[in-house]
Amino acid sequence: MKVNYQLKKTVDLKEIKEAIKPYGGRCAKIAEGSLEFQIKEENQTSAYEFLKDKGYID
Repeated sequence: MKVNYQLKKTVDLKEIKEAIKPYGGRCAKIAEGSLEFQIKEENQTSAYEFLKDKGYID
């Protein structure tokens, strides 16, 4: 499934790709201040919580 989250701050795309890799995230890109990537539905909630806890997304 494709997800799209509003970024809180400017981040390094390489850093984000490494952060979502353990959750099965792939094909990450940043477009107009939003982080977009593909992830398996069962891992979506865990990845969202991780990114939020790290302060990457709102």
